Amino acid sequence: MVDLSQKRLKDVDWLLLLSPIALTVLGCVAINSSAPDGSYLKKQIISLCLGLAIALAIMFTDYRKIVMIIAPFFYAGVLVLLVAVLVFGKEIHGNKAWLNLGGFSFQPSEFAKAATILMLARHLATPRPGSLSIRDMAIMLAIAMPPIILIYAEHDTGTTLTFGAILGTFFFLGGMRKSLLVAGVVLVAVGLVAAYPHLKGYQRERIKVIIHPEEADPKGFGYQTIQSVIAVGSGGVLGKGIGHGTQGKLGFLPFAWTDFIGAVVAEEMGLVGILLMMVLYLLLIWRLIAVAKGSRERSGSLLVMGFVGLITFHILCNLGMVVALMPIMGIPLPLMSYGGTAVMAMFMGVGLALSVRMRRFVN
Repeated sequence: MVDLSQKRLKDVDWLLLLSPIALTVLGCVAINSSAPDGSYLKKQIISLCLGLAIALAIMFTDYRKIVMIIAPFFYAGVLVLLVAVLVFGKEIHGNKAWLNLGGFSFQPSEFAKAATILMLARHLATPRPGSLSIRDMAIMLAIAMPPIILIYAEHDTGTTLTFGAILGTFFFLGGMRKSLLVAGVVLVAVGLVAAYPHLKGYQRERIKVIIHPEEADPKGFGYQTIQSVIAVGSGGVLGKGIGHGTQGKLGFLPFAWTDFIGAVVAEEMGLVGILLMMVLYLLLIWRLIAVAKGSRERSGSLLVMGFVGLITFHILCNLGMVVALMPIMGIPLPLMSYGGTAVMAMFMGVGLALSVRMRRFVN
């Protein structure tokens, strides 16, 4: 499975490999400052090492074999795990999304994102004349809907929304007609407005905090958003210093080491830290797009761009939550928020992109 002849260091995109490592290390620094004990940092470091091992193993494997042969089995295995979560899963903070096997807890929904991207890239691997057909779009929906339904049943709304971004990316890159694309955007907008009255009470309150911040209850649903904005604003240009933050370290911002890790960076490292973080993300996305453009095969380009769409959506939503431009949705900051499965799944995507890059001259 592993092509040892491809082990040429000059073919490795070092910026693509090092930028996610740097982001995870930066996240570890912020986790160490905000988490209640050192076990969170240790677990994140272990996840980084495992993720790096996964990326390197995939890098030396022909991605075409992964897409065409392994992907269906990986996808089916992930669906089995998602069903197992509903039966045997561990509930944390209202979400039943974790599975415990042999003392090791992981979140199958994170791998479901990668499995769905692989299957969509596999389906669209053969070039189509003209725009996407209705049949193609129906098949793409059929690929995405099983994980969407199962993850929604876990009460994990944030992860469910990410599949919309994945589907949208593949509809756009696959050649969806502009009229259908515009109609789809309008339909989604109308659907969101229509769904608002039927949302759960806490979900409506989170949206109200963003639309009417002056009416937000600082001790209720507005608490976390308000504390996040305070953390971001108090950091200034240079920050309070690593380990000297108050909002995250003293617990004013609940669970700062997960969805609000960006607020911890802003408070302790200031604008300089945020700019460093954004440069690393831009570097990662730039190299991913460069790899996609350099691929000689459609499946390689679509595969990498699927991860670009996923990462970009995560960044925009998470940082939007941190600065009170979007409601809290439970969408983590890629590679930086605490969560071992998410880190490993992201490094899986990096490994696939590196594999595409190493085979850019192979027919």
